Parts: sequence; C-alpha cells; structure tokens
Amino acid sequence: MKINFNISNKKLNVKGFLIINYLITFVILYIIVQLSYKSSTFILENFIFNNEKITVTSIASYYNKDFDKIELGFLSEMGAWEEVLDENKNVIYIKGDKKDNTMHYNEKQLFELTSSKEYSPENPYVGQVYPVEGKNGEQYLFLYKIDKRKVEHSFIYKPNFSSKSDGILSLKAYGTLYFIQVVFLLVGIYIYSVISSKFITTPLKTFVTSIKNFKKLDYGTRANLKGLKELQQVENEFNKMVIKLEKVKEENKRIDKSKKRLLVDISHDLKTPITSIQGFSKLLLEESITSEEREKFLKIIYNKSVYSAVLIEDLFSLSKLEDSEYRLSKVELDFSEWLRRLIIEYYEEFKNKHFNLEINISDYPIIFEFDEKLMKRALSNIFNNALSHNKNYTNFKIESYQKENNVILKIGSDEVIIDKSINETIFDPFVKSENSTSNGSGLGLAITKKIIEKHDGTIKLAASNFEGILFVISLPVKI
Repeated sequence: MKINFNISNKKLNVKGFLIINYLITFVILYIIVQLSYKSSTFILENFIFNNEKITVTSIASYYNKDFDKIELGFLSEMGAWEEVLDENKNVIYIKGDKKDNTMHYNEKQLFELTSSKEYSPENPYVGQVYPVEGKNGEQYLFLYKIDKRKVEHSFIYKPNFSSKSDGILSLKAYGTLYFIQVVFLLVGIYIYSVISSKFITTPLKTFVTSIKNFKKLDYGTRANLKGLKELQQVENEFNKMVIKLEKVKEENKRIDKSKKRLLVDISHDLKTPITSIQGFSKLLLEESITSEEREKFLKIIYNKSVYSAVLIEDLFSLSKLEDSEYRLSKVELDFSEWLRRLIIEYYEEFKNKHFNLEINISDYPIIFEFDEKLMKRALSNIFNNALSHNKNYTNFKIESYQKENNVILKIGSDEVIIDKSINETIFDPFVKSENSTSNGSGLGLAITKKIIEKHDGTIKLAASNFEGILFVISLPVKI
C-alpha cells in the first residue's frame, strides 16, 4: 500500500517541521517504551515464568496440603525456599535450598521476616508468612524466605550476577525487554523515516533529478517540490532561473538569426551603392561623356556615398546600443519642455508639408533623468519617417502626459498604413514596407527601440481607428 502525503498546499517551514519532528519523536519513543514494556511483560509472564506472578495470593497458592507437592515456582530461580511450621512454630517441612539454621521461630523472628528493614548479617532474609491448614485441619504457617539484597520493599528482583542461576534469569528478563525495545525502535525509526522523507528526502531526490535534466540542457525541466515552505521557495527560484535561461536561449537564437540576416542585408545595402559608385566612376574616366553627363554621374556618386555613410553610421550607432556595457549620459530635465523645443525644431518641415498638427503636451512639468542626445535621436527618427512617408496635409498627432510613474508619449498620423506583413517586425533592422520609396537605411526604428529600452522604457505600434500609424512610448519616471 502506498501512502500518499499531499502537503503541496501546506506552508510548513523548517522551524515548524522541526517542532513537529521533535513532538513526533517524543510520541514514538513513548509508544516504543510502553509497547516494549507491555510486550516484554506479556512474554515473561506467559512464556518464561509460565503465568506465575509473585503476589500475596500467588505465593499462598504454592502451598499444598500434600507437602511433597508444594511448588517453589519462580521463587526457586530467585534463590528462595519455603517452609511449613506447626502450631508451635517448629519447622516440619522445607522446600528448596535452606540457607539458614533456624528450625524454630518466635514472634519476633516472624515479625522481622516480614519487615522492611535494610539488609544486615543479623537480619539477612525477607519473606511472607501465611496461615494454612493441613490434611486433617491442622493449623500451620507457610512461609518463604529470600535474600534481602535481591529484592526491594516493593519486591523488585535484584539479581546477583555472580550467581549462575541469577545470571540466566536476568538474561531472560532483561534480554527479552531490551530485544523487544530494539525491535520496536527499529520499526518506529523506519516508519518515521518513511513519513519524514516525504517532507525532505523525496523532494530533494526530485530536485536532484531536475538538476541532472537541466545539466543536459533540457530547458523544459521544471522542479516540482512538494514539501516544506523553504523547499517550495527553492522550487520557485529554480523554475524562474530555468525559464529565464530558456528565454535567454531563445533570445540568443533570435539574435544569431538576426545577425545572419543583418550581415546579408548589410552586404546587399552596401553592394548596391558601391556598385553604382564603381560604375559611374568608370564612366567618368571615359573621355566621350559630355559635361552634363559628368555632372549627373558625380551627383549620383555623391548621393550613393552619402547613403553609404549614413548606413555605416547607423550600423555603428546600433552596435553601440546593443553593447551591454554602453552607458547613458543622463541629465535631469523637464521632459514636457524639452519635447516642445524638439517639435519647434521640426516646425518648419511640418509646415512645408502642410501637416495639420495636433499637439497635446502636459502643462505640468515631468522631470526625470534621460540621455538628451539619444532621446532626440530616437524621436527624430520617428519624425523623419513621418515626413518621408506621409503626404501633404496629413493629420499628425503628438501627445504626452504622465500616468502613474510613467510618461506616455504618443506619435501618430492618419495617412500611412503599415503593412500587416511587418507589423511584428517593424522595429527589427532593415525592415521596410514593400511600398516604401524611402532611401533610408532601414535602421531608424531599430535604433529608436534600442534607445527607449536603454531608458527601461517600451515602444509599440498600437492599433487605432483614427490613426493610420500610432507609436506609443512609455518611459519610467523614477521619483
């Protein structure tokens, strides 16, 4: 039969477990002592001493009117003997090995025999005296005598181990008691170890198995420790660690994949302008071209070199931001006022494209630390994308406010619709819409996302019924 201890929902800590452990140990020891005492007594009485009990009635029951049939019983093993006295208190019959020379008793001797005085050479024996009848109704006295050093007043047997008979008797009595105690103790320890293992040993074995599986890079491993509160805390921390490492593994896979794609995209994006520069440079070396063609070719070469320089610069910026050792140069500024100044810098460009601006910036100061240069780069990328991809007379919205411990910035327009195919990857490097006519590097939004994340913030593309595209930025305001 398998015992199932369901303690997964119990919040028992080590301290509580130890208290319970001590209490259970005490109860088990108490039960063992009681059981061993009862069991040994039962065995001694029924199998060793043959149900002979040394009591007032049992000693008297040893007497028999036929003197030859008097039984010493257990008393003989203790070194005692029995005597029968006539009405004059003379010894007329002896059963056992008589160890004194008294053949006649007086009242004082009989009284001292039953007294509780300590052992002395003058008074070495103790016993009991009972009036009995003979075959023809004669009045006799039946008594037994034993060495006082072997018994206490309560008649507790104290064997003399130098005596062979006493040694055998004590071996039977104490040996039986100790043997039974050891048996019960072993059984109790086994039962309790089975119970306690459900709290400690079994969970630890399960945890070791989980660790071994994890060593094999099995990131699906989860510890399932049913036991003490501290073990459940270990389980939670272990599972959190595994989940985190699993995410790191997946992130590393994604980064490796992104790096491979990045190398392909870089090669492609650099190959096109370099090929153009090489081709038109070769044409310039030919003498048959006109001055107008020369000017045209030089302009193309210049534009392609500018594009290449921008691409390389953006790659350099993205690489720096991905470096975990990169540190921001934060200053404490009023974000609301800073945002107004940035919008003013772009005001002429918005005006030239006849944007209908809807600006709603919090009137209350929102002061926190941020890297002014990088934050300008992040928002400028969004503004430049809006200017490049939106038509004239576009409704353009900029909203900023504080919500709890975060500043929320929303930037959107109702003109451009992002392709569904790139909704999930719009912040990845070199991601462009298939309908895009921009000559940008395709790294702007990737750089923007890295800058926001460096500030412990988030940026996402939100769905809206009004805006064709809406960026929502959340930055923590650490007060």
